[in-house]
Amino acid sequence: MTPEDLQTALARALATAEAGLVAPGFDTPVDVLAPTRPTLGDWTTPAALRAASAPERRTELAAHLCTELSRHPEVADAVIAEPGFVNVTLTPAGRAQVVCDIVTVAETDADGNAGQDRTPLRSLLAPSDRESAQELLADGIDVHIDPCAVDDLRRGHAAACRERRRAQRAGIPTDGIDAARLEHPCETRMLNAVAGLPSALERSRRLGEADPFLMALLDLADTVEDWIRRCPVTPTVDEDITVTHTSRLLALRAVIIVLAAGLRQLGASAPERI
Repeated sequence: MTPEDLQTALARALATAEAGLVAPGFDTPVDVLAPTRPTLGDWTTPAALRAASAPERRTELAAHLCTELSRHPEVADAVIAEPGFVNVTLTPAGRAQVVCDIVTVAETDADGNAGQDRTPLRSLLAPSDRESAQELLADGIDVHIDPCAVDDLRRGHAAACRERRRAQRAGIPTDGIDAARLEHPCETRMLNAVAGLPSALERSRRLGEADPFLMALLDLADTVEDWIRRCPVTPTVDEDITVTHTSRLLALRAVIIVLAAGLRQLGASAPERI
């Protein structure tokens, strides 16, 4: 479940609130943000703070949003945080669905079946025919991309590709996946970093500056290297290959796809070896 999925769920929840609870004419897009601390959940939203018809009704509206969000099987918990925020914790399967979607979209597009689907995820993964970040993110605006940052992204992408080669040599299969096994705290951080990329790209395009998207990509690259160290995709020589390893290989494939796509969006190449 991505931030965009949660935005849709929140919009529906606001539409079902009892009369007088939501401010008349409220139609501002509902923000879904990363919380300030991991202990607060996967995502947070100020929807009740922004949409309540009166300050004294914020908690009531937040309670309604929590009830509606909790009906979704991907949501493990939704709780009120004053003064009108809702903190959302996803189930391991709900959190990991994004990597399944990324691989599916990439494989579909590779088969030439992309069609006219312009979902946020496909917008991120779509090949860019523009030659620079300036043209992609903000036509006519001078956008500077730090070459050191691009090198860091390339290193993260190359590290992920190196781990994929190790997994392939070890004979880890690509079937028998159980994405719910991706529940280590490092995996939670990595999956949320992946899920937040489409909205970061949209912010960069809207603001006409590369920083939101670039910072999100750099955070993902850093997170991936930490994840590879703490959650090995490839087992040791005396360890059996398990569904956890096959599931981590799926996540690794998705990470490689999005890092390469992110570099393309910035007008840079994505070498597999450095």
